[in-house]
Amino acid sequence: MSLEVLERSAAASDSAVPILFVHGILSGAWIWDEYFMPWFAKRGFHPFAVSLRGHGNSPAGKPLDQLALHDFVADVRQTVLRIQQSTGREPILVGHSMGGMVVQRYLSEYQAPAAVLMCSLPPQGMMPLSISSTLTNPLLAMQMAKVYSFPEMADTSFARDILFYHPAEETDLARWFATPQRESMRLLWDLNMALPLVSRVMKTPLSVVGARHDRLVPTGIVQWTASTYRCQLDWVNAGHAVMLEQNWQETAQVLQNSVQGLLVA
Repeated sequence: MSLEVLERSAAASDSAVPILFVHGILSGAWIWDEYFMPWFAKRGFHPFAVSLRGHGNSPAGKPLDQLALHDFVADVRQTVLRIQQSTGREPILVGHSMGGMVVQRYLSEYQAPAAVLMCSLPPQGMMPLSISSTLTNPLLAMQMAKVYSFPEMADTSFARDILFYHPAEETDLARWFATPQRESMRLLWDLNMALPLVSRVMKTPLSVVGARHDRLVPTGIVQWTASTYRCQLDWVNAGHAVMLEQNWQETAQVLQNSVQGLLVA
């Protein structure tokens, strides 16, 4: 399958460290290319971002609701091999939200030079997150359930309220969220049942980045992920859409510091 893989040329191409960004639900590779990929390309990294099948400009290959978590893991593997072939190096992995679970499942089967989980689903799956959301903010839980099935409901006001902590321009929101992105119902099941193998994931140098104002993956869930993997935890002053927030540069710097720490550990 031909997947959409975005790439930015590195400032120092010979010594550049490849890094592969993996998006979450309702988005695609574009979400990284807005700010993060150019920023990392200027700082000695060779950034790539993949649109998982059925997202962005990547074909689904089969009915959308049949797409499973293992399909996304296969997409990451295909992209890793493609990057290895073109650069001669295996990439660092960065997974956001659902993409963080994809990375964890990938690391249950393969190793990587390093990996960072950003605002990620925990290794215990989506169920604890759903329970936490239902108990603390049942209205939000109901809204997210509707948006998952009917993404056209995710208008700009919804995106602003749920995904952002800092003010966001209406023109930017309209551009980013103009095209609704459906998700697989099979994936919902997998995010609860097809859990990562913690001991295998821990064979890869790992760190966690959480957003202090994240309404979708709250701080307690982020802390749980970090404590499960017994790894470094860093915080950013943002909402869930850390790579699009007004202070995205602060988050990019935290991520860079995290990656560099893992590479020298």
